[in-house]
Amino acid sequence: MILLRVLPALLLLTCLYVGIKLLYRYRASKMRALADRLGFRYSEGEPMLWYLPKGHRPEPTTFRLRGYPVNELSRTWNLIEGKHCGIQILILDSTLGRGPRGWVYTTFIAARTETNPFTLKSGKEKMAHSNGWTALYRLRYWQVPWTLSIQRIEEHLNSFVGLETAK
Repeated sequence: MILLRVLPALLLLTCLYVGIKLLYRYRASKMRALADRLGFRYSEGEPMLWYLPKGHRPEPTTFRLRGYPVNELSRTWNLIEGKHCGIQILILDSTLGRGPRGWVYTTFIAARTETNPFTLKSGKEKMAHSNGWTALYRLRYWQVPWTLSIQRIEEHLNSFVGLETAK
């Protein structure tokens, strides 16, 4: 009898969990396809889905920005690394830790250059500069596991054509 009362709630939670996992897998497949098209290296990692262990994340070894918001990276996944138009590129989905208030999703596109290669920046996209890296990111209050679409990432990368590495 109790099982019949609890079953709808369990089914709802199960559907919600499966739906979120499918959303993450869809993004991972699109990011992997982007990396393959560009000839970049891809590391999947494990996104924050409720309370997974913190050991499930790829770490970008060369990306060492300091200052807000990058110093608050709490988890990274869908990590893409490579060179485009002679510029070292790093693309990653992440969560930024917000202390006791929780976390927020963001997607970073970082270029190892002191000059700003992001000529198509919209008003919702922000910039960070540090340690030879220029990073474009977008914060969003609507919590979707990424904040820049694959199409938008490709638009930014296509705008790099003709740029030289600035060191």
